Amino acid sequence: MEEKIWNCIVKRLSGVETIESKELLDQWLAENELNQEKYNQSKSIWELSAHITPEEPEVSFQQFSATLTPLTVHKPEKTTSFWKYGIAASITAIVLMGGLFAYKKNQTKNQPIDWIVKRAEAGKMLKIILPDSSAVWLNSASEISYASTFADQPSRLVKLSGEAYFQVKHDQKHPFVVKSGALTTTVYGTSFSVRAYVNEANTSVAVNSGKVGVLGADQIHKDAPIMLLPNDQLTYNLKNKKAIKSTIANGDVDAWTNGVLVFEQTPLTEVVQTLSRKYKVNIDASKIAGSGCRLTARFNNQPITAILKALQLSLHIQSTQVEQTIYLKGGNCM
Repeated sequence: MEEKIWNCIVKRLSGVETIESKELLDQWLAENELNQEKYNQSKSIWELSAHITPEEPEVSFQQFSATLTPLTVHKPEKTTSFWKYGIAASITAIVLMGGLFAYKKNQTKNQPIDWIVKRAEAGKMLKIILPDSSAVWLNSASEISYASTFADQPSRLVKLSGEAYFQVKHDQKHPFVVKSGALTTTVYGTSFSVRAYVNEANTSVAVNSGKVGVLGADQIHKDAPIMLLPNDQLTYNLKNKKAIKSTIANGDVDAWTNGVLVFEQTPLTEVVQTLSRKYKVNIDASKIAGSGCRLTARFNNQPITAILKALQLSLHIQSTQVEQTIYLKGGNCM
């Protein structure tokens, strides 16, 4: 096991965990079940050591000290078993190693990361090739940040605001991690979509192929990430902090990359935001009757006029366009 991971484990078990060490250890635990098992074994040994009691001595302290170089030694009144000193030595070694690891960590931490920021403006989509050759499709009004190189990083971390579809190149030694608002998604060689717009109530992760693990900033799951397989979708509500796992059609995961809009009982407020980004128009929905309007529909590269017509037929919503602003009113959404 790498030294930096041992350092993180010791910090967690000894109650001195930092934000940085917690993030690194959580990423390592999310990689596979074997890492989780290693951690559990380490935890068990750590807890067991707290309950060890002295046994009858097999080798006295006097006999043990005779093998050392001449020093002034004060003989204790009671003898202590040799193995107990071994435990003390081991604990001391852990402390010393921890200090060494911290020193090495500080040496590399001081090297600044050169972040690259890419943004897809409203009405546009952008394809990006990352330093590891993974591909990203960035949806309208979305932004992604990533290091100029992943070579010296423990993980291939990217930060997302908005929506993106990922095709990740497999690399067991360097997990691919997406931070998107309240969720952190760790990838196991896969293709998946993440939606995390700052003005929407929900953040979601949907998997097309492979497997991903999702953790929340407020610990959706205490011990391990929520695992998602193909056709799985995790929707996290930012307000009530609840996560819902559901099944979706495989083709819907990346439908938007082909210009297809899929709405499944989607609140009208979210529909309006999606249309505004995709068609680069302002939509005023302040005069819609009621706040419970939801839409279920699929539009295959349709112009916005066709979508507005569908809103009129299904929800009785009237629309009027003045220059770059569309005004909606009416509606049967109570």
